[in-house]
Amino acid sequence: MAMGFAAFAVPDAHIDLLVSRPGWVHDYLEGNRPDAGDATLPADWPAQAPQSLGGWGINHRNVDLYHWILNGGPALATGAGSLFQTWYEPDRHAALKLDRHNERFAFRSGQLPELLALSEAVTVDSTLAAFTDWCKQRGERHDDLDHYACQPFVDEFAQFARGLRAAIERGDGIICLLGAGNRDP
Repeated sequence: MAMGFAAFAVPDAHIDLLVSRPGWVHDYLEGNRPDAGDATLPADWPAQAPQSLGGWGINHRNVDLYHWILNGGPALATGAGSLFQTWYEPDRHAALKLDRHNERFAFRSGQLPELLALSEAVTVDSTLAAFTDWCKQRGERHDDLDHYACQPFVDEFAQFARGLRAAIERGDGIICLLGAGNRDP
C-alpha cells in the first residue's frame, strides 16, 4: 500500500467521537457507517469518503523534509507544527491519536490558525534554505537545488493553506492520514 499523507476537514465533534472510538476512523475516512452498537452516530456522519485538502508528495523517506520546510529546520515542534513529526516522532507531537499505528491523528479547530500561519509562511526562499540544509545534514547533493525545484513544495503548502482557511471558517478541525493506512485500530 502507498505511503503517503492526506488531510481532511471535519467537525470537532466528529474528532471527539473518533478519539473515543479509535477503530471508527477507518470507516469515517471511507464514508462507511461503523457498527455503532449502543452509540449514536452524528446525523452528519459522512456517507462518502471526505475530500482531501490537497495532493502531497510526502512519503516515508522525505516526511522530515516537509517538517523542516514547515518549521524552518529540524527542531521538534510542540504545537500544530508537529504535523509531520507525528510520523517519525510518534510520541512527541500535539495531535490527537486516532489509531494504534500513529497513522491517523487529528488537530482540533483551535490548533488550525497556528498551522495555517506556518503553512502560509512557506516561500520559495524558505523552502530552498530548508531543502538545502536537509540535504547537507543527510550528506546528499544540494548544489543543483534552485527555486524551480522548490516551487512544487510551495504549491503543496499553498493548497493546504487554502483548505485550512476554509476549515477554520467552518469551525472544523482536521484528520490526517500518514503512512500505509493499516486497517486495524
